[in-house]
Amino acid sequence: MSSRERVDGALASSSLYCGLDFGTSSARMAVVDDRGALVHVSVAAYDAPDARLGLSTSWTSALWTLLARLEDDVRRRIEAVAIDGTSGTALIVDGSNGEVLHAPYMYNDTFKEEVGRISALRAAASDVKHSVESASSAACKLSRWFNVDGEEEDKARARLLHHADWLAYQLHGKMGMSDFNNALKLGFDPAPGAESFPSWLSDAPFGYMLPAHVLAPGTSFGLIQDAVRERLELSRTCEVIAGTTDSVAAFVASKAVAEGECATSLGSTLALKLISADRVDDLSAGVYSHRLNGSWLVGGASNLGGWILRRFFTNDQLVELTREIESKSYVADKDYFEGVMLGFGLSVDEAAAIVETSRPSDDAQFVVNIFSSIANVEARCYERMRELGASSGATKVFSAGGGAQNVLWASMRSKAMGGIPVVRSDIDEAAYGAALLARQGRRRLDTYVP
Repeated sequence: MSSRERVDGALASSSLYCGLDFGTSSARMAVVDDRGALVHVSVAAYDAPDARLGLSTSWTSALWTLLARLEDDVRRRIEAVAIDGTSGTALIVDGSNGEVLHAPYMYNDTFKEEVGRISALRAAASDVKHSVESASSAACKLSRWFNVDGEEEDKARARLLHHADWLAYQLHGKMGMSDFNNALKLGFDPAPGAESFPSWLSDAPFGYMLPAHVLAPGTSFGLIQDAVRERLELSRTCEVIAGTTDSVAAFVASKAVAEGECATSLGSTLALKLISADRVDDLSAGVYSHRLNGSWLVGGASNLGGWILRRFFTNDQLVELTREIESKSYVADKDYFEGVMLGFGLSVDEAAAIVETSRPSDDAQFVVNIFSSIANVEARCYERMRELGASSGATKVFSAGGGAQNVLWASMRSKAMGGIPVVRSDIDEAAYGAALLARQGRRRLDTYVP
């Protein structure tokens, strides 16, 4: 079936749902039908940042470009839009009209001096360290603006919105709306019975700047505002649905939904997420939990990922060496990172030195050793999540990223995890995950899985 035939066939459904993923260098859009089938995908690169407002103008330009790019017949059928953005990216805006008051604080901006201020606020109420006591947290960025960067005359009107929040605001026009996942790095507690910011944060001098309404991903923010609807000729019943972070949207795209199901992104680093009935948070291990569809999404990472392979081999070389490994039945004879699990305990240089000093003369043997070593790291990461309190170990792993394409490596990873299924996600784009959340929210469903 051709791409065009697939699109036309899917349009037989009357309702469509749009997901928008705003990444680090471009924005992507995916549109799905009632069955969750893709009917449209599109990408818009960001314009050059504004000298004063940074990437905020680039993001809105990409938003309008993508929505306007849709064919009229597709756009008029869209019944919901959901947006994901980079976790930890935050904007300070005018609470009355959304005007940006300062260039966005990006996901990778760090303010170590603000950790002390946040810690002092927390210490007055609790002896337990909080996850926002991190230099890259949105709470530290809020503190930075309030105490250092903000103009005194702007403070009374200022509010904080996350990347995805602010873009959704362009559509629904309601100030102070956010979602559980984006608000986590701001200090929001999504636990049932809590669903609020800790009092030591909400009572802080900048507490009034926190989002006032934080909803579960996949629930409705309300209708698209009239001016936007008329401008884009959208349906009168089109809603804006609470979105999520880019990494959680990518997890949703995998369609993992059952307790014990996992998603591993095999990029330069390993990003891992496991569905659990119980919450797991361990700051020392870099483990934290998002709330998603009534379950906990336990997340962690390791910097021992695909960069190791890229340091020594090209893609073409890896393909050829994989064939050699399969034809000659190579078996790993070295675990380079024995005992290393979650987190970033080894620097890139340290990890590279370990590998290089133990490199065999046979490149195929070297590759199979690296494959096996990273597979063992992944297995130990998921096992550690269980030991820390996850309700289940890994029962099935959906893979995304460049490494997911290697069938041999998938087999080795499965073996390292006791023989559980390790499969490549059919679609691993975050925009597709956002579209599934839009569909879930508009249809008032309990799950994002079609």
